[in-house]
Formats: sequence, structure tokens, C-alpha cells
Amino acid sequence: MLKPFSFLILSLLLHFAGYYALVKRIEPFQYFYYVTSWWSYIVLLDATLALKKRHFSMLNKHIVPLIIISCGFWCFFELINVRLQNWYYINLPVNTMQRYGGYFLAYGTVVPAICLTEALVHIFIGEINVKPFRVGQYPFYSIPLGIAVMLLTLVFPRYLFACTWIFAVLIIDAVNYTLGYRSFMADLENGLAGHFVGAIAAGLICGILWEMWNYRSISKWMYSVPFFEKGKIFEMPLPGYLGFLAFGLETIAFYNLLDGLRRNRRHAYASVIIASILISSLTFPLIDRFTVRW
Repeated sequence: MLKPFSFLILSLLLHFAGYYALVKRIEPFQYFYYVTSWWSYIVLLDATLALKKRHFSMLNKHIVPLIIISCGFWCFFELINVRLQNWYYINLPVNTMQRYGGYFLAYGTVVPAICLTEALVHIFIGEINVKPFRVGQYPFYSIPLGIAVMLLTLVFPRYLFACTWIFAVLIIDAVNYTLGYRSFMADLENGLAGHFVGAIAAGLICGILWEMWNYRSISKWMYSVPFFEKGKIFEMPLPGYLGFLAFGLETIAFYNLLDGLRRNRRHAYASVIIASILISSLTFPLIDRFTVRW
């Protein structure tokens, strides 16, 4: 296995190669600046963490299934966006294989990037002790509430579009709590808030990087958000950055579920991989039809 220091060098080379292809307009690599930026970031963070942990968290035998699942995870939100129409893509490669490869590699970074960022943030901030907090019959209330919020978002997308980034954590964290996997509520009941704060911070950090690297890219997304068309930082309206906080929570909750399934319920974990392949296969053509501006 290559040493972490070798991966640190690889991450820098990958980032600068992507930037060079963008500046020099090298076909077809100029369209993948966003992808190379994110994968260089993932390699950089995992190699940095490996210097401390003596092992890689993501760049191991689990990375391919995780990329597939991460792609399916984000495609779920792309399906919701078919209804919401809050963002759209421009300047994508005309070649279908290049375009679909871009979808897969870009969406496959979502879960690894946020999880590695959260892990690094948690090392810096340490554990945060708070007064123990408990919600009686937490799953009984949280799961139905999350489902209701999701349905209301789809029914009233113009007014409830922001709830897209809320409902998933209500459902997934309650499922984790029920199954005995790591959950934010279980941590709070024990007076621990380090991972909760770390997930929020990771969402914001990745959100800023998403918008920054997207802004410089040729292939990129734009926003069309009701009531918030002004006051943008990069392409994102300023209030939209609050959504990254919630997205960090739901992504970490989703990874906690994956980790629990992989360790304890292998058949269920395999089913998630298969479901991710199916949802991605369904979503890519729908993105082409409803979300890409040709």
C-alpha cells in the first residue's frame, strides 16, 4: 500500500492537472475541473487522517461501493429537484459517456467528502460535552415528521423547497437510533455534541468548496430559487448556505446507517448498493431531460 505521504503528493498533482486542463481548455478534461478538485480534496483529507490513524478511512476496499452509494444518495435529491427545479446544469459534455461518467464521479464524492471533513473537524474540536438532552419516543415522532415534511415539500415546492435539506436527517437518524447505530440523538442523550457540531461544520465547509469550485468550472450548476435570486456568493444565494448545515447532518446520519449495515447486516448493505445503481440509472436520463440546459 502506498504511504499517506505519496497520496498527499498525488492529491496536489491531481488538483493542478485539473486546473491546467481547465485553463488550457483541454478536451474533454476541461469539463471535469469540479471532479478533479473534489477527488484531490478527498485524497488529501484521507491521507492527512491516515498520518494520525495509520490507516485510510475511505481509500480502501470499501471505496468503490461507497462511491456507488454516494451517487445514489445524491441522485435521490436530483429526483426531488425534478419537482422543485431549484438548480440546473449548463455546459455539460455532449458525449453521453463523458457526461454520465461526470455525474457518477461528481456525485460519488458527496458522502466521502463530508465524512472525511467531519472526521478532521472532530479531531480539531474534540468532544463537546453538553447537558444531556432526551426526546421521549424519539423515533415514533421523528420518522413520521420526516416523511410528512418530505411529502409537503413535494406538494408545495415553491414555499417549502428549503425543507428538502431537513426531512432526511429526521428519518435516518431516528432509524439509526432504533437500530442501535451511532446517532445524533443517542449522543445528545449522553451529553455529547462533538459529532453533531462536526457534521454541521463539515456541511458548511464542503458547501463553500462546492460553490467555489463550481463557480470556476465550465460544466456547472446554476440556481433558480424562489424569493432568493439576489445576494449571491458564487452562484448560491446567501440564505442557501444554511442548507449546507442540515445537509452535513443528514449525510453523516446516512453514513452512520451505512457503517452499521456494513458491520452488522451485510445483506442489507448489498441491497443499498443495488438500490443505488438502480436509482442512478433512473436519474441520469431524467437529469438530461429536466435539469440540463442544452
